[in-house]
Amino acid sequence: MDHIEKSVLAYPELAERYSKLGELYDKKLWHQLTEALIEFVGDQGNRRGDNFIELYEQFVSKCEGKLNQLELAKIVGSVVRCFAVSEAALKFVDGMLEKKARLGVEATLFLDILRLSIQLQARPPPDAMDGAEARAAALASIKAALAEKKTDVDSLSGLMDTCVHSAYYELTTEYYKEAGPPEAYYKSALMLLAYTPMEQMGKEKATALATDMSLAALSGDGVYNFGEVLATPIVGALEGTPNAWLGEMLRIFNRGDIEAFSLLFSQHQADIEAQKALAYRLDFVREKLTLLALVNLVFDTPSQERTIPFSTIAAHVRLPVDQVEWLAMRAMSLGLIKGSMDELDQTLQVDWVQPRVLDKDQLGALAARLGEWAVKVDETGKYIEDQTLELGI
Repeated sequence: MDHIEKSVLAYPELAERYSKLGELYDKKLWHQLTEALIEFVGDQGNRRGDNFIELYEQFVSKCEGKLNQLELAKIVGSVVRCFAVSEAALKFVDGMLEKKARLGVEATLFLDILRLSIQLQARPPPDAMDGAEARAAALASIKAALAEKKTDVDSLSGLMDTCVHSAYYELTTEYYKEAGPPEAYYKSALMLLAYTPMEQMGKEKATALATDMSLAALSGDGVYNFGEVLATPIVGALEGTPNAWLGEMLRIFNRGDIEAFSLLFSQHQADIEAQKALAYRLDFVREKLTLLALVNLVFDTPSQERTIPFSTIAAHVRLPVDQVEWLAMRAMSLGLIKGSMDELDQTLQVDWVQPRVLDKDQLGALAARLGEWAVKVDETGKYIEDQTLELGI
């Protein structure tokens, strides 16, 4: 308790919070103390130099065995950010990992992931002497460790607290942001959102994630289902920011709206070209939009009418008719559609279109089509009844 008393005197503005920690310790209310500690160290406004580190070493360490071990690991995660030197942070985490028997599986895995995160942040900068080789080696080591830990993370099931999954996918998004490719980053970010409530991120972090996810979705190979990210609240984090145009671009790509993209590009050309992920792959991004325009045309066409003339496709995707065959072949090679072409009749017969996550407008259109189909089924049923000969008396 000496530490609490000293801290009350050293930080008068935090006296009430420190006193509460001391009171809970005296009463041996370990659950309440755990919650209070998480709240205290989770608020950077309570940080004064190394006070979080001192709190752990001189206070929490005396009762850490009494606390919920997974919650204790979260406390360690907040405290470790206060170390200015990565070596000291690693030493602190390693000291905790020596207590695996007490920590249990979930807390140990959380701390293993935390250790990898520190290593990733401590990677050599690319401009350092021999930085490229050391950097590559560090990233390779982390990638191998992530693959190993994924098995452990996947084995955790039925947990109410998803903090281990959240920590793992936060680390994978950080790794793929550094090492690429963008499509791997995008998939990891989607998993992060599945396990991490938006309110836990904070505005700045959510905005950064939304920006990076948007760029990865637009520039990544194999990413053609934008409804996945649009179905999450993360894109809303871009509203009111200088990158709000990115959210609109995602919606345009989801619709396959070439005309809207041309207008957006003319309005934000400088912003788009300033994003290296887009500027370096602008031709690919335009091709992706054209493919999505074809996919949306097929999707909006009733299944019984999916023998589509090349001229109709050309007009919709803004391409010359002689390039429609290449576009259709490209879409089929990517698994976006399945079907066949009749070069003589200049038509595309589509038998299947890739399933996708629909937005509200697309769901409304689908509901309308289902309604039309139901009416036709009902009319057909009545017609069959009228044409059926009555049997019996």
